[in-house]
Amino acid sequence: MIRATRMLIACALLLGSATAVVAQGHVKPITPPDARGRAVLAQANLAKGMKVLVSTENRWLWLVRGRDTLMSVPVAVGMGKSFTFEGKSFHFDTPRGRRTVIGKSESPIWNVPEWHYLERAAQHKYKVERIDTKKKYLLKDGTFILTIGKNVGRLNLAGHFWPFTPGLEIMYDSTVFVPPVGTEQRLVPDALGPFKLDTGDGYLFHGTHIYNEDEIGEAVSHGCVRLRNDDLGRFYATVPVGTPVYIF
Repeated sequence: MIRATRMLIACALLLGSATAVVAQGHVKPITPPDARGRAVLAQANLAKGMKVLVSTENRWLWLVRGRDTLMSVPVAVGMGKSFTFEGKSFHFDTPRGRRTVIGKSESPIWNVPEWHYLERAAQHKYKVERIDTKKKYLLKDGTFILTIGKNVGRLNLAGHFWPFTPGLEIMYDSTVFVPPVGTEQRLVPDALGPFKLDTGDGYLFHGTHIYNEDEIGEAVSHGCVRLRNDDLGRFYATVPVGTPVYIF
């Protein structure tokens, strides 16, 4: 039954009709939501060889080679929402169209974008302070935040310096402190899972942190396509650089 369903999925993709996926024992029809999506799917159906297809409407990914469907798995996609803070606006969506896998890496480190800190400030109703490597920032308790070398840390009253743990926001006195680009505190391990595949412009296929494993199948990301870590391992091992990606 599983094999027959996979064959149905592959044939539907290749024929350009509505596809189908198995979700908890039932077949769910897939149709791109608009003309743009249908055009991208039609382009994908004409492509030969290996290709990746992603439905943003149904939050599903297929890896297809020829007439074979190698993978059919749920994913998390962009939330489709906008965010504005301090006059800066961002739109978090997974861009539809044709892309290409331009790079792959293991144990990726997340270089945190500015919007992450702005979101935290908005959530807590804090202000934002972008750390200047040449300055010290006095806190209400008499300690300082400052940068030494490639580390942002806290200097206590006894003159001892402790770097902040990468991956933890620096928040004191109703302020979110943004670490400078290039410092260790701007780099977060484990956030992207064990692997990433880069499609350019900051849009990745990557894994899932333990704290948001239940978000797979939802529109919750800031634009990247997020897979379960087990699925990502198979995907990473199978997909070579240069593989076309069709997002509809």
